[in-house]
Amino acid sequence: MNFNFGFDIIFLAIIAVSTVGSFFLGEEKSQRIMIGTAIGIAASTQLTGVIEKLIGAKNIEYSGVGIGIVLLVLPIIICTIGKNVRDSKYPKSKIKAVIAGFISAFAFVGYALVGLSSSFRDRLVTEHNLAALSYDLRFVALGLLILWIFVGYITVGKAKK
Repeated sequence: MNFNFGFDIIFLAIIAVSTVGSFFLGEEKSQRIMIGTAIGIAASTQLTGVIEKLIGAKNIEYSGVGIGIVLLVLPIIICTIGKNVRDSKYPKSKIKAVIAGFISAFAFVGYALVGLSSSFRDRLVTEHNLAALSYDLRFVALGLLILWIFVGYITVGKAKK
């Protein structure tokens, strides 16, 4: 088994930071991170080519990485900034927050690989099992992300009086 530390450590660090960070941020912020991730995935997959044509990018491989990653990260940052809107009367679940952080990070990594140049992505997917796993399961991760957003909002507890 060939275990290269480069991508694998980065992958595990992203998953760990998102999961542990969501535990400390709480359920509402982790839901907003999930929404930002979903918006970022949609923006990066649908708008990268359009923006490249608008700015007249000559070298699509290098500009695609920058534009795709920016379009993926920017909505997450924008959705995370801000004050929580729910009262403290509503119960909050740390378990739902941790699951939200894990799913968000896994979907983020899978779609970040989509934004890379095809030659670099192929090399990562060939050499690293975690890259192949996240790239192959990116659609499943996106489906789980959307499903968990709905679950998070449907299962909000009743406010204490």
